[in-house]
Amino acid sequence: MADFKLGFFPICGSIIATVTGSAALIGGAGKGFEMGISYFVTVISFVLFTIVGMLVLGPVIRKLRLFTVPELFARRFGKLSALIPALIIGFLYMTPTFGMQLVGMSSILSSITDLPFFWGIVLGFAVTLVFTLIGGMPSVAWTDAIQTIVILAGVVLTLVMGIAYVGGPGVVAAATPQHLVSFGSIGFTELLNWFLIFGPFYLVWQTTWQRLTAAKSTKVGVSAVVIGFIISGVIGLLAIVIGITAVQAFPAGTAPDAIYTSFIAEIFPGSIGGLLMVSLLAALLTGATSFLLSGAINISKDIYEGWINPQAKDAQILKVSRLSVGFMAVLGLVVALLVKDIIAIYQIALAFTASALVAPVLAAMFWERATKAGVIVSTIGALVASLAWRLAGTPFGIHEIAPGLVASAVLLVVVSLATKHSDDETVIAYYHAFRRGRLTSDKVPAEGQVASAAEALLAEADSAPDAAAPRDSASTTFDSKPRG
Repeated sequence: MADFKLGFFPICGSIIATVTGSAALIGGAGKGFEMGISYFVTVISFVLFTIVGMLVLGPVIRKLRLFTVPELFARRFGKLSALIPALIIGFLYMTPTFGMQLVGMSSILSSITDLPFFWGIVLGFAVTLVFTLIGGMPSVAWTDAIQTIVILAGVVLTLVMGIAYVGGPGVVAAATPQHLVSFGSIGFTELLNWFLIFGPFYLVWQTTWQRLTAAKSTKVGVSAVVIGFIISGVIGLLAIVIGITAVQAFPAGTAPDAIYTSFIAEIFPGSIGGLLMVSLLAALLTGATSFLLSGAINISKDIYEGWINPQAKDAQILKVSRLSVGFMAVLGLVVALLVKDIIAIYQIALAFTASALVAPVLAAMFWERATKAGVIVSTIGALVASLAWRLAGTPFGIHEIAPGLVASAVLLVVVSLATKHSDDETVIAYYHAFRRGRLTSDKVPAEGQVASAAEALLAEADSAPDAAAPRDSASTTFDSKPRG
């Protein structure tokens, strides 16, 4: 993770380049073409949740040095509780989103060459795999930071030239169908669906956690992530407006994922259009690399080192990480070939991941009474509820993420209240411990070390003025009393 030395610009640039990938630019322009300004609710949602999450939880995540979400599960609820999140993030989120980037790459290649869509995906797969295996977080972060400038300039230039191409702002305002420029025209239920799909997930977006942990300080990490997401939100809005503008240039029924790249090809001379396409292609490449690297950490650290070989050496972990990259890349290739709709892929990845992980993560941060059994049942129950709701045809027009989130929270509370803490839990509410100055050491509680870890973390707090008071359940966030 770059040895915790990355500064503001590489962190911020990396966030922007990763967020503004296929979904934000190609998918966003396509949805602007289809849905209009109502799709902006997704931008509002992910920016809002990220800002709140970083300001509230960012310092805690940084203090705990969390590289992965499953690592939080293992520390708080024991090793078994971390297995399912590791599988979810590695295969249900990172792999499909890698496939989504391949679809975006192929869309670009198809717009500037005669390369068939299938071979565009395959070429993107091969290049990304090689780039990932020879690079790492520092190379990705600095490459993203440089590309961010080109991405932002390209989006602004595309919007300005696009509006001029179709006849100017007056033509766009007068000729655009009213439902495309009316926020909320899709109805409250659909607005809520899109808000939930894109928002809660970013509380547990592992890529943000890794960038934050790789920063040289908490202040740098939090500010870089927050500003990066705000800029990404602006870029997302511009992409939607580009899609709305493109309504004047392309007939209804045009493939949404082709709008952004086709519009660039239409309005720019070959050399300039080619430059913009190549810069976008490079951004998608590094975005795809980030997803593979992040997912490989889940497999090599959370699964291999955590379960298969706890005594693994660095060389063994590195080997498993590289094999994981290859395996995930192949699975992502299959996803890209089978599902060619960028936003459809992203919806599934976000919805199921958020449903299963948001409530347990918040419990680890805020609720000391949460138990290992409650978290495991919550995680599995959320996936089952979401899948069942989807298979039932999403009754009442409500997306499966809503029942998934509700089921997760309800099961977590009910089962936790009905069960005792396990011996391998570290009974703590990390946020409250941090706020009370209890996380004063980098000695983070490890699974199976409840009492000793509590003592280690409270060592410095013991010298505080109130340290002479007995540590009971009323005076500390740690459960040093008998569990039950």
